[in-house]
Amino acid sequence: MSPRRAVVRRFELPLHQPLATAHGPIERREGYLVELTDDDGQRGYGEATPLPGFGTEDRATCRTALVAAIESFVLGQPIEQASLEGVDASPCATFAMTTAMEDLEARREGVPLAVRLARDLDPPATSIASQALVGGETAGDVRESSQRAIELGFRVFKLKLAVSPDARELATDIERVEALREAVGPDARIRLDANEAWALKEADQALRALARFDIDYVEQPVAAGDLAGLKSLSLNGAIPVAADEALLGAGLTTCLEQRAAKILIVKPAALGGLGRAQALAIRCRDEGLRLVWSTMIDGAVGRGAAFALAAAFDDPEEVHGLGTARLLALDLGEETSGFEGGRFALRAECGLGFVPELESASSDVFEVSS
Repeated sequence: MSPRRAVVRRFELPLHQPLATAHGPIERREGYLVELTDDDGQRGYGEATPLPGFGTEDRATCRTALVAAIESFVLGQPIEQASLEGVDASPCATFAMTTAMEDLEARREGVPLAVRLARDLDPPATSIASQALVGGETAGDVRESSQRAIELGFRVFKLKLAVSPDARELATDIERVEALREAVGPDARIRLDANEAWALKEADQALRALARFDIDYVEQPVAAGDLAGLKSLSLNGAIPVAADEALLGAGLTTCLEQRAAKILIVKPAALGGLGRAQALAIRCRDEGLRLVWSTMIDGAVGRGAAFALAAAFDDPEEVHGLGTARLLALDLGEETSGFEGGRFALRAECGLGFVPELESASSDVFEVSS
């Protein structure tokens, strides 16, 4: 059954404070909430929150792709999910459409989205361990940010490196990481994210200098296109490295074929659809690759889809990068998972369990009915 009505609403979600990254500061997240409604009044939701600096489409391209998709979908030309997968030009739009479709189907079936995504696999997990993203350009800022995360119950912590032109000196990053380690203690797990900040030689030197802090892994230490450099660090680096931006678009296939990294940081919104994310999860399990689900500081719907994937393809030993809701000053609706003790507990509601709160939505609304 095809949806009879589709609505696309633009939204803007400001952060409590700008998040510094090697790609530049992130002050707000802007995107589109997709709502599909069937004849029985069931509604499915998807979220497209592009991040061009990370390598996704821009907002205008995303909106164009969404409008084209829902016009075809609602006005008598149903789009199968398979035909949406792998649309590298608009991965966030594809993610939104496939999430809305799967959410709607899960609600029709009367099951949580994680159950629908798991299908013939083991029953999904009921809770997911998550890291906290801590920030700050100075050691003092990092110490304060990590203390707030500790008080919330997080036990695994991630810090971005090379976060501004004034903080790209390795010595500055060493001070920041040292402050984090002192704050969280010797037993907590620390992860670092360089966001493509270094050339291979710089990355090798940085990993050697940071190894004394007992780092779990460093995300994307070299440019996304430098798969040879990433593989070299994966084989010989002083700290394990993970692929992140390298997985965008055609890079995913090449990265897997070349075995450029053994750890993959997978952002479903940037990957281009839930089906593509499911296929990658199965391949990682079959090939013994470590998969960490993450987000691009998405709203509640995007995070909810990532929660469902993490639960459907559960690895009880893994801690995922899903604890970003606290960075947002405004959200699309209530969190679809409860949080306690460093873990998100999935609710039993059908589909995503999402109920929109549209104060963040603007007057830019696109609607199609059949």
